Amino acid sequence: MADDVARFYDDLSNHYHLLLEDWDRSLDWQAELLEGLISDRLGPGAKRILDPACGIGTQALGLARRGHATAGSDISAAAVARAKREAKKRDLKLSLTVADMRSLSGYHAGPFDAVCIMDNSLTHLRKDKDLLSTLQECAALLRPEGLLLTSIRDYDVLLESRPKVTEPRVFDDKKSRRVVFQVWDWRKDGAGYRVHQYILRQKKKNSPVDPLLFTTDYWCLTRSRLFDLLAQAGFTAVEWLDPEATGFYQPIVAARTATG
Repeated sequence: MADDVARFYDDLSNHYHLLLEDWDRSLDWQAELLEGLISDRLGPGAKRILDPACGIGTQALGLARRGHATAGSDISAAAVARAKREAKKRDLKLSLTVADMRSLSGYHAGPFDAVCIMDNSLTHLRKDKDLLSTLQECAALLRPEGLLLTSIRDYDVLLESRPKVTEPRVFDDKKSRRVVFQVWDWRKDGAGYRVHQYILRQKKKNSPVDPLLFTTDYWCLTRSRLFDLLAQAGFTAVEWLDPEATGFYQPIVAARTATG
């Protein structure tokens, strides 16, 4: 499973920015949003933040640009390599390394004020033991009353309808067009689904389409199951924050470690 996920993000790493209308602008928007959630719970000021599913740096780079001491890691070596290039391009100092979320303490030294695992990344993990190991690793690296933020699709809702396709997003500029969407093949037992990520590009609006396709698996992590695993890992004060409350495109779960 880990090799399959790493391969998916290795293949996607040079194209990941195409999933967003303006990736560089999204760095600042997401960092501002996460900073607000963190400061609301931990108070203002620069924090030490770990992003253990950093990919090409969509959250980590923006947080570093806002003055936070940021470390990031990812299972994809190609994604981390690109994140390092993007950091150098922006003259940002942050620690970036290749690491599995299930064994973070072997790569990072705590304590961190906050850990941010965004973009539904936890649900690449299928088994409870792997999810629990990841959450325990996060808890071990956080300071007392430290903060975990993770975004996740709302599987309680999705399991009712089992959608086959996401709404296409069309990005136009003066000359080119880009269409981005996913097709989902659900398992019969509803435990998960295979995602086919399409990126269709036209260098000119009337030119032939240049298709890109990347495929990976996600596993359905319901709210009650996640909350139970967080409790087992020692987290308290768990909050489910809907997109209407945060402005983010996915629900965000916030949780705290115990007091020292």
